[in-house]
Amino acid sequence: MKRFALVAGVSAIFLTLCDQLFHVRTDTLVYHWDPQVLGQTIIVPLTFLLATVSMLDTSLRVNGVAPRSTSSNGVMASLAIVTSVYLISGFVDQKYSVAYALALLATWAIRVVRRGEPAIVLGSAILIAVGGVLGEAALSAVGEFSYLQPDVIGVPWWLFPLYLHGALAARDVASTVVLRHETSPVLHQPLP
Repeated sequence: MKRFALVAGVSAIFLTLCDQLFHVRTDTLVYHWDPQVLGQTIIVPLTFLLATVSMLDTSLRVNGVAPRSTSSNGVMASLAIVTSVYLISGFVDQKYSVAYALALLATWAIRVVRRGEPAIVLGSAILIAVGGVLGEAALSAVGEFSYLQPDVIGVPWWLFPLYLHGALAARDVASTVVLRHETSPVLHQPLP
């Protein structure tokens, strides 16, 4: 539980920093709720913490059914990929949004095939991506923030495949960094 909490906390801080650098400063999105710090509403770290807990918990459960062992270098590579995808998304003009989304989908599919991921991993990645997109759409709909160039339901096309890449990174982190036999902090029961 301690390692899970530490990884989730560090991830939330890192994602808050990425959001600041990759989306706030590039005018990809703007926050509306106050109080704010450097253009981000103060609940951004909490939002990323909840998202990270959800993604890691899902990944740990999938790992119980479809175990995966990744080296430290593999984890770092996966994190570098999702961070790069996140960075580039801050510079994509809306007229290239669909093309960027398709490129992300294609690279995700290649990664999945190369990794030999089973169907349950595909399902969990899609679940994470749908949850992420709907979560962001809901937060945007209630006025927390707005993407300046939304495509559908208040978010860009590339957001869904960005979360797909994030799901693979969460799987690698969960299976390698977080202890495999931890208790789920969400359901308070041992993970398979």
